[in-house]
Amino acid sequence: MSIHPPQGRRLLAVMRQEIRLMLAERGLWIVGALFLLLVAYALGNGLVQTAKRDRAQAAVAQADRDIRAGQRVQLEAILAGTAQPTPFENPADPSRMASGYGGQHALLPTAPLGPVALGQSDLFSSQYKVTNQSRVVFMNPSDIENPWHLLSGHFDLAFVIVYLLPLLIFALSYNLLSAERENGTLRLLLSQPLRLRTLLAGKLTVRAAVLLGPAVLLPVAVLWVARHAGLAGSSGSATLWWALLVGAYALFWFALVVAVNAFGASSATNAMVLVIAWVMLVLVAPVLLNLAVTQAAPAPSRTELATRQRVVTAESMKRHQDLLGTEYQHVGHGAILVPRNGKIEIAGRALANYHIEREVDEAIRPALDRFDAQQARQQQLLGRFGAVSPAAVAYEGMTALAGNGARRHARFEAQTVAHHEAWKAFFFPRIDARDALTPPEFDRIPAFAWQEEPAGLLRGQAALAVLQLLVPSLLLFGLAAWRLRRFSVA
Repeated sequence: MSIHPPQGRRLLAVMRQEIRLMLAERGLWIVGALFLLLVAYALGNGLVQTAKRDRAQAAVAQADRDIRAGQRVQLEAILAGTAQPTPFENPADPSRMASGYGGQHALLPTAPLGPVALGQSDLFSSQYKVTNQSRVVFMNPSDIENPWHLLSGHFDLAFVIVYLLPLLIFALSYNLLSAERENGTLRLLLSQPLRLRTLLAGKLTVRAAVLLGPAVLLPVAVLWVARHAGLAGSSGSATLWWALLVGAYALFWFALVVAVNAFGASSATNAMVLVIAWVMLVLVAPVLLNLAVTQAAPAPSRTELATRQRVVTAESMKRHQDLLGTEYQHVGHGAILVPRNGKIEIAGRALANYHIEREVDEAIRPALDRFDAQQARQQQLLGRFGAVSPAAVAYEGMTALAGNGARRHARFEAQTVAHHEAWKAFFFPRIDARDALTPPEFDRIPAFAWQEEPAGLLRGQAALAVLQLLVPSLLLFGLAAWRLRRFSVA
């Protein structure tokens, strides 16, 4: 609906008056300063955590390059006759290079908007050392930070927006109309050529500007300075969608405030109803949703998976116990392990470990496939029914845009699994044939290369999240408009 020029001028007048009144109150300054402090601290913490992870990954990548370069130099020295291999460090031995000795890391890079929503990055590993072991071994989460983070998560900007922004909206807006009516000024205001909707719009616009300024503009400005290169190009679209998502989430809570005020209750009643709504939608609904999804699609037991792995490993070790007993057979006899005519003698224990890992991997794969399928089913159900909680919708959307969501990590795991298969396909035939590795073959050893998810997929999820927030907002505004026709100013 278009605003007629007289009402447009009155809207501006209401906004100017509202700004003067709010500036005269300490409440606005307190709420504004508190929110600005929370946003700044959360964003700073996100930048610190992201920088720490980036430095760790850079160190891991550099270590991988240095180790591989050193192995190549050692191999060239062995082939030149100036060095002798050992059973434990022999770059010519494909069984050793396929194991932890030659293993390399698969790394998940940080997305440009990573600092705004750390998500479950303390639970989702961003690096795996790929070897010939079963992926149940090297892809099991083993670098969880501490129990407190498991309980509470990181304090990031997404937490401030999802959990605290609604409370600050309530603090500034719970008495939009009730305070005017209780003070006796509402009747006086509406005796002028001023519509009730215009009065509400002016009040809401000022409060939205106070809160959304720090929530949207400050993070974008800080990220542009701190991670300027990352915010160029396609990630600018992600920044825009993140701003739209924050705005849509705030709009839902403002719509709820207007709907509650439209019923004409007292300020105390409005505050109580809004807090109850916050508890139900932000705290209770996500927990109930997770419980329902867990019941509908229970994941296989990790304990059962680990037990199965131990049983299979023990059985395989028993079958190859003769080879395992030859661990030190080649110690001091490095000349035996030097490649000859492109072939190599593989130490007994290394050969036994190769057979054990291969048998465990093949035996445990069906259980892993079932586990992955159930996890995917759970994520599908969460995406389908997550709209029951605006907080869940907003949080999942923010973590997805920040690159720390479940879907991007699942993509990383899928690419790691594919890299693992390529790794085995390269080394296993050479081990079976006892083919020695040569320096030129080092360039053909599979290397992990992360393939980012399509930008269209990311935009689609963000658009769906915005739509899921706008629909209930419009319904609440419609309810408020219906109630305002019957609103009593007395």
